Parts: sequence; C-alpha cells; structure tokens
Amino acid sequence: MSSNENDILKLREMVEESVSRKMKTPADFQFLTGVIQERCKETLGVSTLKRLWGYVDGYDTTRYSTLSILARCVGFRDWDDFCENRDCKGESSNMILSRAIYSDDLSVGECVTIIWAPDRRVRVEHLGNGGFEVLQSENSKLKTGDTFHTSCFIIGEPLYLDNFVRGNNPPTLFVVGNKGGLTEVRKG
Repeated sequence: MSSNENDILKLREMVEESVSRKMKTPADFQFLTGVIQERCKETLGVSTLKRLWGYVDGYDTTRYSTLSILARCVGFRDWDDFCENRDCKGESSNMILSRAIYSDDLSVGECVTIIWAPDRRVRVEHLGNGGFEVLQSENSKLKTGDTFHTSCFIIGEPLYLDNFVRGNNPPTLFVVGNKGGLTEVRKG
C-alpha cells in the first residue's frame, strides 16, 4: 500500500470517527453528505464517497479537491495540511470528550430527553436499531410523531437526525442544535 493510500485510509477512519458512524450502507453515505454540507458548506456526491470507501468500484485516483473537503470536515485546512499534520493534530483535535448516550446502549421503549439553546426540549422513545420517535416537544421544530435515526446524542455537539420523517413526507436529514450543540442529554 502506498503512502497516499495509507493517508486516504487514515482520512476515511478519521471521518468515520468524527461522525460516529462506519460507512457500510447507502444510508451511511447519504448521512455523510449531509454532515459534509453542514460542516464545510461543500457538496460531495454519494457515488464519489462510495468509490472512495471502496463500497463500489470506480476510479483509481481521487481528486485533490475531494480529499481536501474531507480533510476540512475533520479539522484540517486541506489535503496537504492533513498529510503533514494528521499524526500530531488530527486525532486529538477531533476527539469528543463529552458525555454521550449511544443508541446501541438503549433498550426498545427507553426514552431520552435532549435539550439545546435557547429553550428547546424534546423527549424521544427508542424504537430499536437506532430509530426514535418524538413523544414530546417544547419550543422545537420537531413535532410529536416525527421519526428519525441516530447513533448517539453528544453534549456540546449538533445532533444529526438521519431518515427524518414527518407524516407522509420523504425521509430527509435534519440537524438539531446547530449552534452550540446539545446542552443536556439524559435517559428518561
């Protein structure tokens, strides 16, 4: 494996770590495009990400601009900055040391209350496999009956709701606590 391939492998690992999600399904890649759009204000296509992760066969080379966008997503200036500083900067600069509740640790029917500024409070019920339904919502755009998937609730970080569904509308990506992240997360 060449040093460039090693660097790309390391970048993929850091991206997955930063979004708390392994890229294994089409939904994972769709989720990642939303995170990249939110963090970097850039767009990378799902098919480009799938090729880069080896999920589908594709080109043998990856554009510098694609690698730079992913590097910015995990806190570097560009691809060159990533290659020069990944070992001394990247790991610690993106490590999340906040309290979190992971979907995998919840039983079906268990509830989680999330709070974010200025005065938003939502209570959700775990449906299994990372799926949730909104039970109560105060001062939030989320409504009772909305459903979504997420892998974890992290204090101080925005909450990305994948496969967010309201009524008969098609699934979409929804972000909660975009400015300042969640301020409180608790079971119950």
